[in-house]
Amino acid sequence: MSIADRYQAYVDAFEATYEDDDWSRIEGYFTENAVYEAGPEDAIGRDAVMAKLKGSINGMDRQMDSRTPNFQAPEVDGNTLKMSWQVTYTKAGCPDLVISGSETAVFDGDRISSLRDEFDPSAEAALGQWMTAHGDKLTG
Repeated sequence: MSIADRYQAYVDAFEATYEDDDWSRIEGYFTENAVYEAGPEDAIGRDAVMAKLKGSINGMDRQMDSRTPNFQAPEVDGNTLKMSWQVTYTKAGCPDLVISGSETAVFDGDRISSLRDEFDPSAEAALGQWMTAHGDKLTG
């Protein structure tokens, strides 16, 4: 299985996990010593990666009424895959929030050893403005 196919399987499993909160489904996609770079502090080790992913989803995505991801076709270079994404969030009484960025996954065999999420600069600004104006409507 190519890393593009394995990554797509991870994305599909992640989306299923978003729906039912069964995080054990995606554990096997990461090495035991995986690193997740997103935000101010990295998560080091599979358990920490799972906790950070879950915290991110619970802290933002689950606070919204809907979440519609749009994933671009990934680019693969050796054991590294990069994929651009855009997510549209809706919340009653608020304008839609659209953010975008990229995710880079480095594979060790068929498992992700390093995952990095980066917002596009315009997405960081949009998120900050949206949170300032409407963040009080989130329950988290």
